[in-house]
Amino acid sequence: MRAPLVALAWLAACAAAVPIAAQTPRPLDKVEMIRLLTNPLFAQSEVADVVRRSCVGFRPTERDWADLRSAGAGGEVIASVAACTARRSAPPAAAPSAPPATLTAVAVTPEVVAVAGSPSSVRVFVHRSGVPQRRVPLTLRGTTSVGLQRDATALTDDSGMAVFPLPPVGQPGTHRFEVLGNSGATFPGRPSVSLVVRPGEPGRLRVTPDYIASLERGATIVATVTDSLGNPLGQEPVELTSGVGVPISAATDSLGRASFALAPGALPRGGALQLRVRKLATIDIPVADAAGLSGAATGFVYPVARRGRVGSSLSEPLVFRARTVQGSAPIGRVVRFRAVNARVKPDSAVLDSTGRVPLDVVLGTRAGEALVFATIDSVEKLLTFQVEPGPIATLVMEHNGEVVTGRAMVVRVAAPFVLRVTARDFYGNETSIDALAQMLRASRTQLAARQRYLEIVALESGDAAVLVTLKAQRIGTFDFTIGSGITASVRVEAVAR
Repeated sequence: MRAPLVALAWLAACAAAVPIAAQTPRPLDKVEMIRLLTNPLFAQSEVADVVRRSCVGFRPTERDWADLRSAGAGGEVIASVAACTARRSAPPAAAPSAPPATLTAVAVTPEVVAVAGSPSSVRVFVHRSGVPQRRVPLTLRGTTSVGLQRDATALTDDSGMAVFPLPPVGQPGTHRFEVLGNSGATFPGRPSVSLVVRPGEPGRLRVTPDYIASLERGATIVATVTDSLGNPLGQEPVELTSGVGVPISAATDSLGRASFALAPGALPRGGALQLRVRKLATIDIPVADAAGLSGAATGFVYPVARRGRVGSSLSEPLVFRARTVQGSAPIGRVVRFRAVNARVKPDSAVLDSTGRVPLDVVLGTRAGEALVFATIDSVEKLLTFQVEPGPIATLVMEHNGEVVTGRAMVVRVAAPFVLRVTARDFYGNETSIDALAQMLRASRTQLAARQRYLEIVALESGDAAVLVTLKAQRIGTFDFTIGSGITASVRVEAVAR
């Protein structure tokens, strides 16, 4: 509330400089305008209000417009000054030869901020003495710098607003555009717009080296953070956890790089360093243990197929291989295995002369992911499999989200109702119903003929479910069965409305 009171007091002081009977505030000079704009107690709307009431006592030059913008004048204040200037310079309305007020263009947002790779737009308002002007051709000069073949053009709508869509810009930077009128004519104050393109969210974290083989001299870790387009992200926090002491954090430089110098005592022997950046997966850097295992060369030898049906075995054995940092096989070392949503055999084994262990994997009964872990000394490796549902074993009917298979349900006669039919495999996972859907589409006529008093209104099918819309033609109890070989039934009791 303080700023409006100060504004009223200032207006009262201006009005006191003229006779009370005149009731018209003294026009503002340039110094007073800049004082208002730089006063933190005044909002832009309040400054524009003062200009509309008092007007300005000078005709702004290009230098004046630039000074007002530098002092913080926004679109509303610029429009008010332009309207005031046009109003003061116009002859009395009664004069038949009065020229039209100056056409003024105002950038709604003088600075547009966009993320690299995302589209943006510029909005410009055109008016005469505050009256919106429609169908005014505008050009945004300089937009070829963002990839357009020629400068963007637009027409104002009934509200005097013109919108210039801009394409995605891949590189960060600042682009400046000038608003021009018909045939390149300039507007008062030469309105312009700045497009500031900033890098996007973190999209990739690269780390060097990818493993540490020597512990005697310590290590220097360099992390590079970029967005999804490869633009470096500066001042991005990167956290390194070694398990020895507290985590270390460093901000990236202008090239998106952050460096960590670690002494030998800060390296976890046989463990791993972890680097984290917001919204990105953690990256592990294996550190050689006393036996010199290489985290980069130790792991699973990927099988040809990494997906299969629930309860099925892989078509070929899974192989785990270990190597030292010198590339040799660590013969005689014990590897332990465990799995989530899968079974592995054996659960532990000794590396053979080639540094390998084969193991059999049987996928679990839950559709989704299966995980297999291998641990040798302090090195742990993970392999993911995609578990797909099995063939159709049962059909399930639902009405209004409630399972009605093998049950009775009550509906109103002559009122359509929907049954949702889905398929489950032997383990209860929802599976594709496409085969049943194709059969139903081909035999819809025969299905409808079997339902004497239940009319099939509609039959919609997809990969996940079949939607059957039915309508009881008279009061009574009727059985509805769907499927072939594997079926599902429901008893429908039709009652009066």
